[in-house]
Amino acid sequence: MSTQTKHYKQLTLGQRYQLQAMQKNGLSLQAIADTLGVDKSTVSRELKRNSGPDGYCPETAENKKTDRKRNARKAKKRDEQHKQIVAKGLSLGWSPENISCRMKIELPDKAISHTTIYHLIAQDKVNGGTLYQELPRFGKTRWKDGKRKAGRTLIPDRKDITERPAIVEQRALSGDWEGDTVYGQDAHLVTLVDRKSRLTLIGKVDSKNADTIANKMIEMLKRVHGAKTVTLDNGGEFAMHARVSKAINADIYFAKPYASYQRGTNENTNGIIRRHWPKKMAFGQLTVKEVEVMELQINSMPRKVLGGLTPIEVYTGRSVALIA
Repeated sequence: MSTQTKHYKQLTLGQRYQLQAMQKNGLSLQAIADTLGVDKSTVSRELKRNSGPDGYCPETAENKKTDRKRNARKAKKRDEQHKQIVAKGLSLGWSPENISCRMKIELPDKAISHTTIYHLIAQDKVNGGTLYQELPRFGKTRWKDGKRKAGRTLIPDRKDITERPAIVEQRALSGDWEGDTVYGQDAHLVTLVDRKSRLTLIGKVDSKNADTIANKMIEMLKRVHGAKTVTLDNGGEFAMHARVSKAINADIYFAKPYASYQRGTNENTNGIIRRHWPKKMAFGQLTVKEVEVMELQINSMPRKVLGGLTPIEVYTGRSVALIA
């Protein structure tokens, strides 16, 4: 008996020639299957699907397979519904990868890869479309004069990230946050991101004064329940961290200077914000409503790291329909 794993798979053209020769020599289906390294049912199905009036022909079988693949529903990947879904996703600030992940949850039969989505967008551009203009753009501005000076010396009673409980690294529970500020010309944003769910809180401040930042962080973290830890950047604006810690009953730690990867979740989220509100933009003109909309947009964005779910869904445990 064959010891091969019994999964159906298409035969190659070479295997089809072997099958034809062995069949003419009178070998049993089981003997043919053992020689080809496939299950007996694969050989049986191959002969039933691809034999004609004159018997089994490898070339004819290969052509039939190609025709079936070409005409199968899965081959028709870029139809009008896909274009509508992609357009909607891009308008919400989703990347092709975000869109693909979400389709696998809501429309698994219609799901397409992010590569196919890029091809769809490229074809739309060739046809005069504007979908490509909605693609997230990434860019990184480097400091011209070398590394900036870290503010660790300006932060009293600073707790280093090495003192943070090891369980925080596992992202097992909600309540462990990462925080930073996003610079604007005349105002700034305070951003906080839950490490497990990626739920994001955004608050606008007029200055990076330590008292102002502390007040805003307390206000933001009181919107959620059960904050356990907060890991921050070394900016001097976080000098009043002890007051925040006492107000929300959570421990606050600081990443090592120049080690932004230790707050990678927060850094990635700030990058998403920068897609819409780029550097040198004046944040002073942003209304409370606009900040709330941005926060909701980020929290409603499917994430590959969350298996296509959104931060809100993971944080609340409730699913919603976004594209179906």
